[in-house]
Amino acid sequence: MKKIISSGLLIISATFVFMTQAWACHPWINVNNYKPKSNNTIRFHMAYGHNFPFGHSFYDNDKVEKLFMLTPEGNNENPSLRLLEKEKYSQIQYESKNSLMDGTYLIVMESKGNFIAKTDKGYQHKPKKELKGFDVKGNVKFSQNFCKAIVNVGGKNSGDSYGKVLGHGLEIVPLKDPGQLRTNDILPVRVLHNGEGIDESVMVYATYMGFSNETDVFAYTAWASSSKGGVAEIRVLEPGIWMLFVNHKFTYPDSETADEFSYQATLTFEVKP
Repeated sequence: MKKIISSGLLIISATFVFMTQAWACHPWINVNNYKPKSNNTIRFHMAYGHNFPFGHSFYDNDKVEKLFMLTPEGNNENPSLRLLEKEKYSQIQYESKNSLMDGTYLIVMESKGNFIAKTDKGYQHKPKKELKGFDVKGNVKFSQNFCKAIVNVGGKNSGDSYGKVLGHGLEIVPLKDPGQLRTNDILPVRVLHNGEGIDESVMVYATYMGFSNETDVFAYTAWASSSKGGVAEIRVLEPGIWMLFVNHKFTYPDSETADEFSYQATLTFEVKP
């Protein structure tokens, strides 16, 4: 009974936190099937907004800097826009190009970074040096998004691609393959900055499909504690498709160009009952 009450209070607290604070819109990867059968195709798209899993739009292809998949053997493969029919391609959905071996795949998207400043003439995507004549309100930021999704082909959990450190500005690295987990298991994740630990603790937010489609409402929060190497422990409360979300700011090295980096990272995966 105490555990049930504790979990309920945690969910209520997390919900209240996200309903009373505002974050920038962010993308995440939605996969058609996180556990496809052997030799099937992985298909996915990138949603954008605040409300998982649908968002309010699709993420623009021209905002993508890098998009690739890590195979169970650790090789990079480039997905392509989904072929709908002869010489006609989807504008929002991607798919794997080669036959898939059984095991764990990691889909990775890195967005193009951009400067952003709130001014008396609206938001401007310019560095400080190009903002003469504007009344800047608050900090000038360099913003960038990093997204991952974990897919287990053939129901197999093989290889270590799920835990590959990629050196992103902000990165969620699972320390276990989510495909091995079941409801109420713990998923430990490490939050990194440029491949290294962060000197301060960072909040990790988590939710699952069906919990809520309201804006900025997550089901669970956990600290990635700097005293524990930046590791957070996420209890998988329900089976289904999950998303983890982290955002954090870092000082920009050239104060004449911008004040801070503003990074957001997501990780999506599925857990069976």
